[in-house]
Amino acid sequence: MKRINAPTPPLLADTIYRLLHRHIEDQRLPEGLVLGEVNLAKALTVSRTPVRVALQRLAEDGFVLAHAGRGWLVSYGDMSPRPLRMDLHDAGLTLGETDQEHLESLTAADRIYPSAEKSISSCMAFGRFWVSQSAMAIHYGISRTVAHDVLTRLEKSGVVSRDRNARWYVEALTPAKAKEHYALRILLEPEALLLAYPFMNMRHIEACWRRLAASIRAPEQLTASIFDQIEHDLHMDLIHLCPNRQMVKVIQESQMPLIATHYTIERYDDSEQIRQSMLQHLSVLTALKEQDPERAAKALRIHLHKAAEVTIPRISNLPPLRREQYPDYLTAAHLPAAEAPDMIPPQ
Repeated sequence: MKRINAPTPPLLADTIYRLLHRHIEDQRLPEGLVLGEVNLAKALTVSRTPVRVALQRLAEDGFVLAHAGRGWLVSYGDMSPRPLRMDLHDAGLTLGETDQEHLESLTAADRIYPSAEKSISSCMAFGRFWVSQSAMAIHYGISRTVAHDVLTRLEKSGVVSRDRNARWYVEALTPAKAKEHYALRILLEPEALLLAYPFMNMRHIEACWRRLAASIRAPEQLTASIFDQIEHDLHMDLIHLCPNRQMVKVIQESQMPLIATHYTIERYDDSEQIRQSMLQHLSVLTALKEQDPERAAKALRIHLHKAAEVTIPRISNLPPLRREQYPDYLTAAHLPAAEAPDMIPPQ
């Protein structure tokens, strides 16, 4: 008998979008109410990234308007409502029991996701792996339902997949696949940067520039988490401001080589390659800081070309990973079938 999988809970951004959409459609929030990433994230006890995605979708659907003073304004037809700043709960924001359950489950997934993404992505260049949902739950001290939420998000971003028997696995990142991903990124990321530029905040650009410049001046103080943030500053925080959401989706799916191979570089402490990458980022951020988006796009294209030139040959010459080098919820696909995990969706 064919198993019927339980419905996948919505991703965090989807839940936030539906919550706000319902409030605005029912006119439970006052017109002109300022919805910002920070105050919404605080009110819902979530991170800012899913809030940003939800607000951008609401703007695309015409429920909120961009505010010159940052944030978005609730609109019921008035194209220039007077900005109203107040506590969101006092303004009428309420959470139903179902909303609260989804947020709690997905917020847990939100906390686990970065670690799981990094751990799994850093293994992609070393071959194919099975992923055990149960072992992941034990590893992170979470429920199997939350582990399923994390794996579902990883599936949407292209990190993991499911076979015909609903078993989770990590597909190997081959040189040919990396080449295809980089080709897409070289075409799309510079264009996305140009489209995103009008939505960039100069103070945020300057903060990214200062963080990067400090790491270049003092490389001995560069940690893995700071390097991750430097990558995130440009390739996610800034480029993902692009209003063309379909373009952003394609870019996200093709950014896996960046994640996988840069984590691989971390494994082997390739300090010179990290330094060159940071100098290339500095060229992009300096151009943005000097309000020259065309030069920034050109510098970004050069950076991606150079990254591809270094990364693709590297993937061809990686030594195999030892068992202690990858998390216990992964099993190398070359092991006997009996050792592969049994993937049973949560009930």
